[in-house]
Amino acid sequence: TQTGVHWNKTGYGSAHHTQFVTGPERSGLYFLHAKSEQSGDLFSFPWVLAPANLQPEIAVLASTNTWLAYNNFGGRSNYINAHRLPDLPTVNARQDLIRYTKAGSFNVWGFDDSEYLPLSFERPEPGNVVREHEEVTDPIEGRLPCGMAPAEWRLLGWLEREGFSYDYYDESHLHFGELDLDAYKILIISVHPEYWSREMYRKVKDWVHNRGGKLMYLGGNGLNCEVEFLDRDRLRFKTNLLPTDGGALGMPDPNNPEIYLESRMARTLESEANLLGVVCTESGIMTAAPYKTLNADHWVFAGTGLKNGDLFGIDSLHERIHGGASGHETDKISPNHSPPGTVLLAKGTNIDDGGSELAYYETSSGGAVFSAGSITYVASLLVDQPLSRITTNVISRFLGAR
Repeated sequence: TQTGVHWNKTGYGSAHHTQFVTGPERSGLYFLHAKSEQSGDLFSFPWVLAPANLQPEIAVLASTNTWLAYNNFGGRSNYINAHRLPDLPTVNARQDLIRYTKAGSFNVWGFDDSEYLPLSFERPEPGNVVREHEEVTDPIEGRLPCGMAPAEWRLLGWLEREGFSYDYYDESHLHFGELDLDAYKILIISVHPEYWSREMYRKVKDWVHNRGGKLMYLGGNGLNCEVEFLDRDRLRFKTNLLPTDGGALGMPDPNNPEIYLESRMARTLESEANLLGVVCTESGIMTAAPYKTLNADHWVFAGTGLKNGDLFGIDSLHERIHGGASGHETDKISPNHSPPGTVLLAKGTNIDDGGSELAYYETSSGGAVFSAGSITYVASLLVDQPLSRITTNVISRFLGAR
């Protein structure tokens, strides 16, 4: 889990038996499928292909750090044996893993940041699979796919259906400076971009706040925790969170308990609401519902026919947490850290006032941020017409059309 599985990078000794896969010319998300003729078993993994020649309008960022965080191949993820492998192998997860044996939420994150050993990208991803004959309009099945590449694939399918060209990058490209933000008008992040390095965060915040960049955050519980790139292949997660009985995603400041920190990112850097305009809270988790229109005169609702009080984001492809476009994990405007002038456009109708808050703000440099604040938002794009029109309105305005 720390070093990866050491893929064979040489191939066969005989050149006659060595096979190569030529990268497609078009940037995008690809899956390599390998199928056994005997059993029919399928092995699959995602392949993020960055552009060789830029299309300077829209860049889409894959949430590859999140894919790693949830990958427990080899016995560890950021959720299973997060800080290190146990001294004895796990025989019965319900009896052996700390997430099940110790009362309270997020006990696996109760260790000091320095105790979390690295996790390697160089491993198979059994939970991050698009099935062999799956279509973007099919429901998203499974516990993990609805928050990872199969869900993000629905965004790419929607962009292509609506005629928007894009370039595709993974998060290491942003961290290591290989994504030139100034070459694009829009950066889109989606579904569940939970784990960012401070270099990623600072680059995008500077681009939006000081250089007129336009950010579309079409996900939920994003930028919630800082990660450290040890190299191209390994991350260390700065994931310490004081365990609680109520499942809170924030914690008191260890150095000043009177101050409440909204997230793990707020503990190590600052609240992500400073950039996204919203931050995830525990209310609404594991529920889903439509949004309710609150600001129907705003330009984002142009052509939708929606009036204040009308619902949208009703239909969804999300099977695990079905019910609407506001769901799974939901973000809200922060009273202390959302930028001045952040506008509340709509709110999810989830129980316990847990709905996502659809938010928008502009910066003095000409930058802007549109935030969905919901993991299930993208799962509704292809099947819910008002939500599709709202998202089209934002892209069109950010590209310069009015």
